[in-house]
Amino acid sequence: MSKQKKISHKLKSFIILFSLFISSYLTASDAQSQLYLNKVAKLNGFGIGYRIVIQNKYAYITENEGFIIVDIENPLKPTKVGEFLSDYNGFGIFIQNDLAFLASAGFGLEIVNISNPMNPFLVGDCYTGGISSNVYISGKYAYVSNYETGFHIIDITNLSNPIEIGGYSVYDRADNVIVVDNVAFVAFPSQGLIVLNVTIPSSPIYIRTVSFTRGAKGLGIFQNLLFVSCYSSRVIVLDISTQDNPEILGVYSDNDEGEAWGVAGNNTHLYVADYYGVEYLDISSLPTIIEKAENRGKISSVHDIDFVDNYVFIAGGNIGKTCMVFEVSNIQKVNYLWIYIGVPITVLIVAMLIWRISKIIIKRKKS
Repeated sequence: MSKQKKISHKLKSFIILFSLFISSYLTASDAQSQLYLNKVAKLNGFGIGYRIVIQNKYAYITENEGFIIVDIENPLKPTKVGEFLSDYNGFGIFIQNDLAFLASAGFGLEIVNISNPMNPFLVGDCYTGGISSNVYISGKYAYVSNYETGFHIIDITNLSNPIEIGGYSVYDRADNVIVVDNVAFVAFPSQGLIVLNVTIPSSPIYIRTVSFTRGAKGLGIFQNLLFVSCYSSRVIVLDISTQDNPEILGVYSDNDEGEAWGVAGNNTHLYVADYYGVEYLDISSLPTIIEKAENRGKISSVHDIDFVDNYVFIAGGNIGKTCMVFEVSNIQKVNYLWIYIGVPITVLIVAMLIWRISKIIIKRKKS
């Protein structure tokens, strides 16, 4: 065999081995990939989304002028079916049976009948002043957090005429509230998560401020777990089985100087509405918390989050996107065509170029 033929044979072998290596590497990488959060749907043009609550087949999303009702029976095609127009910005919302309790910024509490999602209507309201940020219902009381006036307790026994009966303030904004068995957990960013005894609604009693929760903003709950997201992009998991003495089970921080605004989850994982996008956290092995997936960078102003099965819904406001939907998957769909079509074509082109160059080199050596 001539020297030129040997070189040609070696180049052929190299190209074949190179192609096989690249293909096997990509296949192995794809097979061993972690979870992905793939954007699969969006709902545009209904103002900035602030809060989102999912009940049955509907998502209730607050926005600039009240809230909209979205049919999410098919998560890939969310469809607006109704809206409640308020004279004020809709910030927080709580759904109970056929009623929506709306924290109306600049007013207070509005109670809306949603038995017909296509035609919601006002039942009653209560003025509290300031900027209401969120609301939680427990028993016959509505608990409202307020950016300016702290924390309000409203008797909703008479839905058409709710009456404020108590409150608590640290002379700073309150961003969120959850109540469990007459114990209120109120997110005061400047102080942290404050625990109050509200057995006597007219006279809430301070119990404690949970350590390491300064910057508290978003709250989520699952059974005896309370999730706290903070402005410092920190997420804290608390055990509230003893309500007046919460125990920190785990802390997560990605140190990116972002802001974790909303949080929702269960006993195995959390979804976090970071200002820049959405994160998926594994909490199945507390105190260890591991980020398993994220979708960030091309999203901004992500305010709140909720989920159904493996679909994640965020309320946000960048470029008019009121709501965006993500699917948790072990395949990165955005790169699906690239991996299975683009990569083989690219490998083939590279191989052809190498082969062509080798022919030129051999030809020149012959001459």
